[in-house]
Amino acid sequence: MSLTRALADQMDTDGPPAQIWRSAIGCLPAMGLSKVIYMDLSKNDAPLILTNASESWAEPYRDTVRKELDPFARNCLTGFATQLTGIGHSDTHSQLSQVELGQVAQGSAALDICTGMSVTIQADARGAGVGLNLMTNLCANQFAELRREHENTWRAWCQFVYASLATSSASHPWASLTTKQRDCLAYVADGFRTTEVAHKLGISEATVELHMRNARMRLNAKTRDQAVAIAVRLGLI
Repeated sequence: MSLTRALADQMDTDGPPAQIWRSAIGCLPAMGLSKVIYMDLSKNDAPLILTNASESWAEPYRDTVRKELDPFARNCLTGFATQLTGIGHSDTHSQLSQVELGQVAQGSAALDICTGMSVTIQADARGAGVGLNLMTNLCANQFAELRREHENTWRAWCQFVYASLATSSASHPWASLTTKQRDCLAYVADGFRTTEVAHKLGISEATVELHMRNARMRLNAKTRDQAVAIAVRLGLI
């Protein structure tokens, strides 16, 4: 069974966002994570900020984000490059001001975390993107070891959470996917590379890429991983 399908089986994705989120954070212990923040700032009039932290911390934090004072949004949602987060990674935060470093220190203490990393789903030059902050209470060396073991799982989980929340109240033109598009998505979900998918289906690698590109467009997905996650979420594969 593919990783994405296994994660899908662990989550209840048929309810409202709050229910989906409760189900999603149930996967955190198995991935070695203690705290997570999901941030969708793509709709300025209705930003969505979810966390498994206490509500007494979460509500003031949401206010900080709304006021555009949060360093995570400004520094991690503007591009797709992974950023290390948490006070344990302060030696990598040379781009942050003293005020921002203070915010990181305060947040780390309040959440009882030390290290983490960003996963950006949708980047925006102004910081109005979509992404997650995955956090642990491990030191930097321990986090690096955990990351080597679980990063692929973390990224698949992030994509699936996004796909589940984004499609919980939205419709997608999934019925118009062709058989070949679904086949390509299914093989990719099972971990096959483009060359292997081409061999399985008896078509060229260029044709596989064409099917995947068309599937992404029809599912309104930005990346291949996102398309796979949406397809699994909608029960297409």
